[in-house]
Amino acid sequence: MEMRGPYLSLRLLGMALIGWLGAAFGRWLAAWGAYPERFSIALFSLLGALVGLVLTPYIILPPLNYIRRRVVELPAQTVWAGILGMTLGLAVSALLSVPLRLLPSPLSEVSTLVAHLLMGYLGAFIFVARQNDLAAFMATFRRLGQTSAAGVGSPSPWVYVVDTSALIDGRIVEMARLGFLQGTLLIPRFILTELQGIADALDGDKRRRGRRGLDMLRELQSIPTVEVRITDMDVPDEKEVDRKVIALAQRLGAQVLTTDYNLSQIARLHQVQVLNIHDLAKIMQPPVLPGERITISISQVGKSPDQGVGFLPDGTMVVVEEGRPLVGSKAEVQITKVLQTTGGRIVFARPISSGRKRP
Repeated sequence: MEMRGPYLSLRLLGMALIGWLGAAFGRWLAAWGAYPERFSIALFSLLGALVGLVLTPYIILPPLNYIRRRVVELPAQTVWAGILGMTLGLAVSALLSVPLRLLPSPLSEVSTLVAHLLMGYLGAFIFVARQNDLAAFMATFRRLGQTSAAGVGSPSPWVYVVDTSALIDGRIVEMARLGFLQGTLLIPRFILTELQGIADALDGDKRRRGRRGLDMLRELQSIPTVEVRITDMDVPDEKEVDRKVIALAQRLGAQVLTTDYNLSQIARLHQVQVLNIHDLAKIMQPPVLPGERITISISQVGKSPDQGVGFLPDGTMVVVEEGRPLVGSKAEVQITKVLQTTGGRIVFARPISSGRKRP
């Protein structure tokens, strides 16, 4: 049989290991006066060797086959994270084994073995569970090294914690594509969960918004100037998503990327830097001053009976007093007032003449 070699090796290894444990157990019994020492060591080492020779393949092979199947399915990043975590766990267990060896035999041997197994497993488990965060940390560390090597004048490796509203808005995609947004975009797992919940909502509008956010995330991942990282880091003490975002950014020294006005205000109260896309859009709007003359298309009726409403190329609403008769036409108007609100600018104007300019 092809498995005869591995079976025999496992049987011999199990026989030696369990035989050694049996000898240690016999020595411990002899110390308590239960049996003569030589007889106890010989008896229990022989019993252990027989048990190991017979049962080792049935005990070890099923979990080994399971591990083999899982390892083949795992990505390389997960495998390396597990190896690194297990190595560090065994290093910690080696330190712990120093005081454990001071315990009486066979408790010292058993406790040392348990410490090795437990710490190796915990190290591998922790590193695999946080592999995305480790990869993000290594990438950030690598960029810091590149920045130091490049010297003064190199771009800073900015890190942003992205809110759900910024993904749904979608303007970050164009910002990143044009090079105005560089660095690492951290997408916490709880943001993805919230976005998935919106995408699965029964309401059609919410469902479309959620799917748009997922589409924007996929587009961001294809842009080479930014690094998108899905992180498992969480803030269990906070229940609300907005507070989780702020607390996570505070811990990492990162900025919050959002379009939510309330989130921006709360983050600033917590001394967290915020990049609000709406604020950036306001800055990029062309200046419009009272007394200036512009030509706009008046497309709809305003709230007051005599008002007409038009829009500047950047989307700013222009309320034209006495402009109701001009709805559906282009007209030259003079700016009378510019009102800045939390939602944007509102421009008030009056028509210069009653004549119409058809497009």
